[in-house]
Amino acid sequence: MVAHPLDHPAPARCAAVATATTAALSALLCWLLPVLTAPAHDLDGALTRGGAGVALLAAGWLWLGTLRLVLAAHGGRGEHAPPRCGLPAPVRRLVLAACGVALSGSLAAAAQAGPAAPQHDGSRLPVPDRAATADHVVVLPGDSLWSIAADSLPAGASDARVAERWPRIYALNRTVIGPDPDLVQPAQRLALPPR
Repeated sequence: MVAHPLDHPAPARCAAVATATTAALSALLCWLLPVLTAPAHDLDGALTRGGAGVALLAAGWLWLGTLRLVLAAHGGRGEHAPPRCGLPAPVRRLVLAACGVALSGSLAAAAQAGPAAPQHDGSRLPVPDRAATADHVVVLPGDSLWSIAADSLPAGASDARVAERWPRIYALNRTVIGPDPDLVQPAQRLALPPR
């Protein structure tokens, strides 16, 4: 979860995304309501009603997650919304893009952004308890490439050194992390480049 710059979206764009999502859910509800209220006289009817109910529940979940993410984006926390608002990453990116939140993910822009504000939720182990060697580290809950880079440098290392190091860690571990450097997962074992 490396810090990326955010364009603060216009309230009108956030409102448009929320309105469009609500309209789509309303249209789906109007379309499925006759199916849900029709009596099921046989197995086909029961399966149709059950499928319509599951579709409506899934659409409701997607609607709630989208609204939660839109509210986070409107407040300037789009990429740092709590647990990705329960939405899969591709859906989350689509909603944020519709709201006008920058999702460039470029290494240069993130390196210039500086460190994210430290989060002290108690879920991270202190550095001495981290399973690490001189050339590898195990990702812990709450870690980001920035925090891993900072922890792997001598105490008091400058932000410039951390900003130079985390893209090197990402480049070395791209096959483990995947295409998004923000999505490091707990228990991943990452190789560390030489200092």
